[in-house]
Amino acid sequence: MEAYDISFVTIVGHDRPVNILKQALANKALAHAYLFSGEKGIGKKMTAYALAAAVNCEAAGPAGGCGACPSCRKVASRVHPDVYLLVADGDDIKIDQIRAVQNHLALRPFEGTKKVLIVDGAESLNPTSSNAFLKTLEEPPGDTLIILVTELPQSLLATIRSRCQEIRFYPLPRQTLARALMDRRGLSEEDAWFLAALAQGSMGRGFEMDVEQEKADRKDIWGVLSSLTKMNPGEVLLHAETFSKDRDRFERLLDIGIEGLRDAMVSRVTGDSKLLTYAQGKAMHKPWVDRLSLQRMLIDLELFFISRGLLDRRVSAQLVAENLLLKLRRV
Repeated sequence: MEAYDISFVTIVGHDRPVNILKQALANKALAHAYLFSGEKGIGKKMTAYALAAAVNCEAAGPAGGCGACPSCRKVASRVHPDVYLLVADGDDIKIDQIRAVQNHLALRPFEGTKKVLIVDGAESLNPTSSNAFLKTLEEPPGDTLIILVTELPQSLLATIRSRCQEIRFYPLPRQTLARALMDRRGLSEEDAWFLAALAQGSMGRGFEMDVEQEKADRKDIWGVLSSLTKMNPGEVLLHAETFSKDRDRFERLLDIGIEGLRDAMVSRVTGDSKLLTYAQGKAMHKPWVDRLSLQRMLIDLELFFISRGLLDRRVSAQLVAENLLLKLRRV
């Protein structure tokens, strides 16, 4: 795996968690176990690796790990023998995995100062593995650091949570995420602001999304929605049938429809393109702005939310699509 710099300097937008960890390191007051909680993809696991690098760095400084020494490069490449990543095997983390971890932690560090265990998706601990893991938290080896990473801290046993210092990670501000996307992906300002809005504060989602595919999806969906009033009922039903046979595309229709109506209302009320999810698509939803009242937009927005709820409850996708598109068609 290709190495990349990993240190607290590379963590974007999480100043409070990073400062807590840097202060603990400086004061030699690091907890034996941490619980990093927050939404998916916002930087929890990356911060866990930055902390793992910091405690084993050969030239640690104010930024934690130096990012350049052999130890830091191994952590960045996920090949450091003293940094162990535990993830679910299938649907959950199994008791055999916990036993393997316990055997690993019982050994002295091979190269570094501490053995570091990162449990990614700690909510995947099942009741049996949770109870077994609790023993490790209660009696950890002195040269061990444990970091639990989870989106759902409330799903963990209270006894596990009580033995960890919890650090909460919050979604990144749109401006912060947009700047990171411009710097690290080389996106234009418009494209970066667009993906930052879609990512909803998640650096991971922002880096995973294909900006051109997102634009193409909007052109496709808005093309259908804006043409509904020109279709006869038979044509509308054909479109409904097509959407009902492709659940992913139907879900995209619902998401993009909600987004488009939200942007249309923002345009009507403020006229500020910076507040739009997709400023480049302003021309696409302009017919909605020109044709529909705010009250009608709110009614249509509710239709989208109701349709999503029905689809989630496994109501016939074709019936949901037909009801939605026929109601949106009305003049």
